[in-house]
Amino acid sequence: MAGNIRCEPISSGAGIMRFRYIALTGMIMLAIASAVLLPGIFAQLKNSPDAAYYKNHPDLAYNVFSGCKSHPDNVGNCYAAYNAAVDLADSDDCSPAGRVIKHRFKRLVEHAKEEYINEEIISDCETNSKPSLFEKIMGYNS
Repeated sequence: MAGNIRCEPISSGAGIMRFRYIALTGMIMLAIASAVLLPGIFAQLKNSPDAAYYKNHPDLAYNVFSGCKSHPDNVGNCYAAYNAAVDLADSDDCSPAGRVIKHRFKRLVEHAKEEYINEEIISDCETNSKPSLFEKIMGYNS
C-alpha cells in the first residue's frame, strides 16, 4: 500500500504569478513614495533652523565646525554647522567679501590645495557671471 502514495504539488502557477504582481506593485509604490517623500525629508534636514542660524553667522559656523573636527561633542550642532559650512563654501556670492567667505569655508570642508581652491572660486564666479543659454535666447540681462 505504501507504494501507491503519490506526491503532487498543491499550488499551481497562478499563486506564483499573483505573488510576482504583488511584489512588483509594492516595488513600484515604494519607488514612487521615495521619489515624492525623500526630497522633502532631505530639504528639511538641510534647511533646519540651526543650519539657517549658522549660515547667517558664518564666524560661529566656522568656529563650531572647526571644533567638531577634533571634538564632536554635540552631533546635532556639528551637523548643522557642517551644512552651513558647505552652503557657504558653495555660495553664489562673488563679491570680494563673498569670495573671502567662500575661500575660508572651502579650506575648511574640502581637502584640496590652496591653488585648486582659488581656481575653483574663480571658475565658479566666472560661470555665475555669464548668462545661461536660456537667458541668451530669451534676451534676459543678468
